Amino acid sequence: MKYAIPGESFAPVGGFIDDGESPYEAAKREVREELGLGSRMEAESSEGVDAGKTAGASMVPLLPDGLPDGRVLDADPDWIYLGAYRTAANRGGGFLHSYFLRNALPVAPNGGTAKYRGTGDDEKHNLVFFSEEEVRMMSIQGGVFKEVKWAATFGLALLHLMQADGV
Repeated sequence: MKYAIPGESFAPVGGFIDDGESPYEAAKREVREELGLGSRMEAESSEGVDAGKTAGASMVPLLPDGLPDGRVLDADPDWIYLGAYRTAANRGGGFLHSYFLRNALPVAPNGGTAKYRGTGDDEKHNLVFFSEEEVRMMSIQGGVFKEVKWAATFGLALLHLMQADGV
């Protein structure tokens, strides 16, 4: 539940980027904290749930336009960078960095199950699983994802899957 959205909504995992953290590192951390999940590479690493910043990262790389570089920096094939997008462009607002994690695996006890108790924020989350077709239908119906950045992230992920399938 989000305070500014009445009722319930489906949403992807998300959050803020901590100081000294790249957008990609923030995405990995948020998925670990909220779902107890990570990529195959993360699940196989000895770092486990405490895996944090990309090995050797000390400064967040910037793009020529001064934005933080959101690309996947450790060549993890399960993390797909869907791009960076300006939000509230007329007011100089923030940015959205969207990612798609495929083949997610538990990296914490009970990760990815209803028994997992997330760490980090105190927001209430219910883990719900949908098939690709269900997400596609929910996206077409409109209003299921009540925040435009959430709808955009799901749409971008669906486009990635279509491209990967050669559609």
